Parts: sequence; C-alpha cells; structure tokens
Amino acid sequence: MRAGGALLLLVLFVVPVGQIEPVAAQVEHAPTPEQCRADADAWGIPNASVLFPNEEQFSQLSGALVMDRNITAKMLEARTKQLSQCIRTDIAGSTRYSEAVKAYTIAELVRIAKFVERHKLTPQFLEEDEQGQR
Repeated sequence: MRAGGALLLLVLFVVPVGQIEPVAAQVEHAPTPEQCRADADAWGIPNASVLFPNEEQFSQLSGALVMDRNITAKMLEARTKQLSQCIRTDIAGSTRYSEAVKAYTIAELVRIAKFVERHKLTPQFLEEDEQGQR
C-alpha cells in the first residue's frame, strides 16, 4: 500500500465521520493592511499611535457604539475579531486597532450589563458569583 493510501485509512479510522472539513473551509484569511485601514476609516475609528493614543476619541467611540442601533452585538464581535487580526497584519496601525478593540469590547460589555439590568438578572448573577460560578 502506498503512503497516501495508508494515511487515508488512518484518517478514516481515527477521525470520526462529520469531523472532516474541506481545507478551504478551515483557512481564514487575515485582512490586508489596506483592508484594515479602509474598514477602520469606514467605521469611524480614530487614528492613534504609541505617542498619540487619542484616548478621549476612543472613549467617545465606545459610547457611540453602545447607543448605535445600526450596529448589532454580532457586528461588534465580528469587528473586534477583524481588528484583532489587523493588529498583527498592519503593524504600523496596531495601536489604532488595539485601542479600537478596547472600545468595541467596552461597548459590548455595556450592552451586556444593560441586558442583565433590563431582564432583572443582577440578583441571579450576584448569587451565582457568590457561589463561585464563573
């Protein structure tokens, strides 16, 4: 038996059916630096650098994201994921993207807190936390 055939048999016996995905489905391409910059501009993300972190504008961005009815929580998560990739892809803009990730994360956490409050889940949260459930 050829090596390729032996590998196929090994995969068939070791990997449960339904666990095999096409390689193309597993590969996720990071955005290019140009795409990162274009999206950051389109999303209204302030410019920032190590020497000019622009904290006030990022704080304002976070507050605006909390209230923006056009941006869903799923969109916040997707943008956070993309911006996290941009930190590694576009080193020159990494401070801008890392500050944006913080702003998006804060906006999502505020929305979660408002959800907990709106549905009166704070007592349940506090009780479970007191019991060590994390």
